[in-house]
Amino acid sequence: MESEALRRIPTIRQIKASLDVAKSQKFKTTNSLSRTREEIGYLESTEDKSLAQALHRERRRFARQDAVVERSRKNLLDTRVKLARMVNKNRKLMELRHELQRARYRGKEPNPVETSGLAQKKFKKMGLGY
Repeated sequence: MESEALRRIPTIRQIKASLDVAKSQKFKTTNSLSRTREEIGYLESTEDKSLAQALHRERRRFARQDAVVERSRKNLLDTRVKLARMVNKNRKLMELRHELQRARYRGKEPNPVETSGLAQKKFKKMGLGY
């Protein structure tokens, strides 16, 4: 005797909603049945034109986005170059300052060539008396 159990119960994933069925169907109206081949060709060509326009707009939009991304990358690269210059400059300045501080701590006099601008100026002398 054969089993009376249901062999295949459709789940919610296998059941199509009526809206999905309606979207997939293309209804034929009286107007569409009475069209001539020329009218059908013309209507299809106008859809192609609007589709071409939509595709063209989408290509332009993506081109603008690509231009913005490219400009952003260029600005980022320029900023990185400026930052690298600043870091290198500060590193060199720190090396020079450390070198000058070591020379000061050892008791060496600064190079007269480097301080020639200060030697030419005449400063007023002040004295403090106690």
